[in-house]
Amino acid sequence: MQGNTRWQFNPFDRVQPLKRHDVSTQWSVPRSKSLTDLQESPSQPPLRQPIPSFGRPPPDRICKNVPYPIVHKLRIDELFDFRHGERVNIDLLIHHLKNEGRLDEPTWRHLLLQAKAILVQEPNVVCIPRGCTIVGDIHGQFYDLLSIFELGGPFGQQTYVFLGDYVDRGSFSCECLFLLLALKINYPRSFILIRGNHESRQMTQVFTYQKECKVKYSLELWHESMLLFDCLPICVLIDDRFLCMHGGISPHIKNITDIAKLNRFQEIPSEGSLCDIMWSDPSRPFTGQQTHAWTFNNTRNCSFFFNYNTCERFLIDNSLLSIIRAHEVVPNGLLFLENGSISQFPVLISVFSAPNYCDVYNNTAALIIYDHERNFRPIYFRHRPHPFVLPNHENAFEFGHRLMKNYVQEIILALIQGYTKSAGRSNDEVSQKLKSKERMLQEHTHTCRRMNKMNIQLGNLSPPEQLQEKALNNKDVFDEATTLLKKSLVENDPVLAFDSASKIDALYEERIH
Repeated sequence: MQGNTRWQFNPFDRVQPLKRHDVSTQWSVPRSKSLTDLQESPSQPPLRQPIPSFGRPPPDRICKNVPYPIVHKLRIDELFDFRHGERVNIDLLIHHLKNEGRLDEPTWRHLLLQAKAILVQEPNVVCIPRGCTIVGDIHGQFYDLLSIFELGGPFGQQTYVFLGDYVDRGSFSCECLFLLLALKINYPRSFILIRGNHESRQMTQVFTYQKECKVKYSLELWHESMLLFDCLPICVLIDDRFLCMHGGISPHIKNITDIAKLNRFQEIPSEGSLCDIMWSDPSRPFTGQQTHAWTFNNTRNCSFFFNYNTCERFLIDNSLLSIIRAHEVVPNGLLFLENGSISQFPVLISVFSAPNYCDVYNNTAALIIYDHERNFRPIYFRHRPHPFVLPNHENAFEFGHRLMKNYVQEIILALIQGYTKSAGRSNDEVSQKLKSKERMLQEHTHTCRRMNKMNIQLGNLSPPEQLQEKALNNKDVFDEATTLLKKSLVENDPVLAFDSASKIDALYEERIH
């Protein structure tokens, strides 16, 4: 069948039920615009742009104001300019991904291969001069990533440092990864990507990235992504003053040279220096006589908590001003911990760049611009709208089947209960078996009803399949936090939304061994 041929089936046409339609282009309105565009032309209708496609929106679409997604898969010869050093057409890629287009398999394979060839040559600790934009966790929020590039400075002129966690939790991890890798290919020295704890096989299997790869592309994309993640650097040293990493320091690391000697080309281990750099956290409280230098991180179920004295000692020993890290969601996107006793500058700074995290936190995100004059300027931003995606990348049939299955089970349960009630105290073999089935089915339908309720109410904060049992075992936490979360949405209370979402999310923070 030809690529630009569409066949339409009409069951009421007895003469010619299958009709052929030849189409060459699909006309579509962009699904999203930048905040600047929306502010400049609020009353003007959006421009219509030709998008190459294999299909055209069916004439009987219910929601005609929702643009039809791009059907055409971006080919390798369209994305890469082989006449000029295989540079990526960034504008085309952004337009294509923003309108929910996908890449052809040879295209994404070549994209990962080119980026991997660059990453594998970089050292464990990448050193860059001052004049850069520092970005925290992204977590698959592609449309907010576009906001970051609008605020952080133009590509090529401004150096970008990303601190990991590009995938999982959000619904557009593939899009985030493709765009970041494309920019890495075009600007290898001014676009720095380091590894986070979610750039690992273990975490992406538990959370959403592996499922997203299966739904949008194939499991092969996930496998190739993991090989690429093994090549990501683990730290950035900015202006010989700021050490950037995803998690924090380790008791096994005394100086930056120790980090440079690590073998990073592996899956993140469950313990040791590499694990700590990805997983450790500052203790709460950070200062005080009761805080210990190193304590086991029971929140993460791996690595350590470190206190103020430990952090400042590491900075002094390595002639550093501060550590900049990501890894933790903070209400305003930026958290400055206590100042150093000598420098009077925060010894530790946490930055988080995913606004309205998991679509429920209602948090503000932030990025940091450290300019050539050594000014330290934080920029805060809110989330922007994105296309709707069902939790855990379910499709409509899976979502409906799960609900319908629960309804059928409840009908069967009602029939069994009706029979056992009419049978009274009968102890015959049939009644005993039915009563046993009734108890099992009653427990199962109750569990299914609770899981369906979680998925509907919590969006991207709903527990992934591997964590559903843990969520059900913490019923009181979920019920209380979900009630408060609904209340925060009604009252538009960001503080209450953040606190209640954090209580739910705390159940997912532990590393699963």
